[in-house]
Amino acid sequence: MRNLFRKKITVNSRTMFVTFEKYSDDSLKSADDRIELENEIDVLLKNCWGAFPKDFIQSHIFKAHTIMVARAENACVAFCAISIKKILGRTIHYVEFLIVDKPFQKSGLGSFLFFWSIKEELLKSFLNLLLGKPMIIFFITPNVRVVSRIARFADFTYPNPHTADSLGTVPPADEETWLISRELLKNSDNPGRELSREGLVIKQSYVNTPWLIYNNDTAPWHSSEKINIFARKYLGYHTGEDKELMVRAHLDLFSTIRYLLNI
Repeated sequence: MRNLFRKKITVNSRTMFVTFEKYSDDSLKSADDRIELENEIDVLLKNCWGAFPKDFIQSHIFKAHTIMVARAENACVAFCAISIKKILGRTIHYVEFLIVDKPFQKSGLGSFLFFWSIKEELLKSFLNLLLGKPMIIFFITPNVRVVSRIARFADFTYPNPHTADSLGTVPPADEETWLISRELLKNSDNPGRELSREGLVIKQSYVNTPWLIYNNDTAPWHSSEKINIFARKYLGYHTGEDKELMVRAHLDLFSTIRYLLNI
């Protein structure tokens, strides 16, 4: 474990410091450290999403390349786990999980945690970024505001709600994006889900956790009606559909700078 730094944030009109820690395979060799972190993550998962199978953290989260943890007032309040995969000759940075405890949501903590999770990989790829070769990121989310935010900064995003037509429609994913998405889903914890090429919509992710499905009242509606039309078409917030999106985003040098200026 490496204690990186502290950041001051405001949560419900309260100002507090959040400490950021980074874990890797080497830093989790100690059984005591693994058990302690596993227990903290388990509590956070239950608070946000409900109970997961006993071996879930060991088999999915602890196999990630990088785990970043945010702590406030002696508790784990957020974590991000990112894996690096080789698919079709591409290096894919796959966001396995990004979870922020409910009181800390909308504080900017998630965006900040995501950036610091990929910071070292961005630095390693700096020459490639200068040469115009972006970092390729994939993630899954049911939150259209997250997709919209990434699309504002990324050099490329699919599906991109900002470029949807008046009916909210986007074209089908290109061949490479489609094949990579299928491979990522095949190797996920729930490979039997249906994936649609248009919009990269994943269905039936929340069969065992139906309370996590957004409906018209709980959905993260956007301030832009254009984005909401896209969300109605592909995520079905208004009818409480069990859907989420597989998202591909490219971060080049300029999009990285734009992102940094807005977190």
